[in-house]
Amino acid sequence: MPDEVGFITMAGARATGEAPEIGVGMMGYAFMGKAHTNAFKKLPYMVYPPPAIPKLIAIAGRNEESVKEAAKRYGYATYYTDWKQLILDDRIQLFDNGGPNDAHAEPCIAAARAGKHILCEKPQARHAKEAAKML
Repeated sequence: MPDEVGFITMAGARATGEAPEIGVGMMGYAFMGKAHTNAFKKLPYMVYPPPAIPKLIAIAGRNEESVKEAAKRYGYATYYTDWKQLILDDRIQLFDNGGPNDAHAEPCIAAARAGKHILCEKPQARHAKEAAKML
């Protein structure tokens, strides 16, 4: 997958005042999912010109009723009950892992292998060996 939001694109966007969109896939809809979504929504107001405009594509969580409500409330276009669907969705360039600590490594490694940009809530991993696998 080509990097549609690379350094050259960002430099051009800053020079012209136009920024490309970047599709966001959020894993987790509880506190951190809400906090990260809020940050994405405020980015164009906090950083001008923004390097990219976050487009809220999909949010994933295990409880269908709750994640469906979160998608509607937070403004995501769709929702999934399996984080792997975020990795498979070609509209998503940025995978944001706001899930529980024990669910950081596997999804982030899968996202990296799929060529996604990654944001991972801290702690990155449960221990140093797991963190090393993520690098």
